[in-house]
Amino acid sequence: MFTLFTQNIAQDNAIRIAETRLLEVETDWERCLWTFIADWFNPKVKAVSVKTSGSTGKPKTILHKKELMRNSALLTFEALGISKAQSALLCLPASKISGMMMLVRAFEKGMILECVEPNANPLLRLDARMKIDFAAFTPMQFSKVISSKKAYDKAGKIKTVILGGEGISDELLTTIKRMKNNVHATFGMTETISHIALKKLNGKKADKYFRVLPSIRIAVNKENCLVVNAPKLGVKNLVTNDVVKIVSPTQFEWLGRIDNVINSGGLKIQPEEIESVLRSKIDVSFFIAGIKDAVTGEKSCLILEKKSLSKKKLEELKTVLSVLDKKIRPKEVWLVPEFVKTENRKLKRKETIALVQKKISLV
Repeated sequence: MFTLFTQNIAQDNAIRIAETRLLEVETDWERCLWTFIADWFNPKVKAVSVKTSGSTGKPKTILHKKELMRNSALLTFEALGISKAQSALLCLPASKISGMMMLVRAFEKGMILECVEPNANPLLRLDARMKIDFAAFTPMQFSKVISSKKAYDKAGKIKTVILGGEGISDELLTTIKRMKNNVHATFGMTETISHIALKKLNGKKADKYFRVLPSIRIAVNKENCLVVNAPKLGVKNLVTNDVVKIVSPTQFEWLGRIDNVINSGGLKIQPEEIESVLRSKIDVSFFIAGIKDAVTGEKSCLILEKKSLSKKKLEELKTVLSVLDKKIRPKEVWLVPEFVKTENRKLKRKETIALVQKKISLV
């Protein structure tokens, strides 16, 4: 753990410090951090190379111009009302767009940046007296943070928190709603240079839907997939794989991924909507997937991260699933000992399904 003082940092000095530290560091997370800083302040480097996660397809490399990354940072500040230099926390990897953008935001505002090794609970090593105004976490990290009394108290003192990279569970959301600080969910992807929309999760002004950042325009195509236009981010007519409902010119409700939709006898089933209903009722990791079926084309199946399932647990599961309409209710439960995930812990559905060891009929 160390502190970066980014106020009025000189270009040549920043490069010299980064290059010196690169000769000394022994950990990958620090090496990625100082490499990014060296490239960021190098005028010969016009764009930053970023890899996508590969959670919905093959990982790919994208080049983002520095000017556009600065614009992204400024849009975030405007949306969150951050108007002056403050303190911030970096606990996300600088090899990913999430960590890179925390560095860019710190440089743009001259923030005091506390840098902590990315891990499941990055606040444990943070001094309780340390003042943090702005921080970004993955929902998995934040879940670990709030499950620890010591870390929970520290998290509650962070003025503004943003969460991104994966869905937020009902259990996590319930805890967030009790917190007194400002916690926001983010929506975005590597292609849009981090998030393009925010959703405040707690307080009197909590949002029901995602709100896009200033100057960003949204629409949907014929499949109800979100289409993004963000001139300041260099994004033009980007068709995403996200199925949404446009509520207003600046608001939308996220429904799920188009590549996860189940077509069962002509009925379109959105797995994420079912998962949202079941999330607080099933105590192990799970997801809903469409599996080929000779009669309906695809059938809805429940994939559980378990090695086995007793008769008693199976009956309990059937009771849980009975809250769903019969048309969308899973027809089988499939067991997988361990789900396949990307290096930043995003679920890889297709790869996980390929490892199924046991199938149990629910009808």
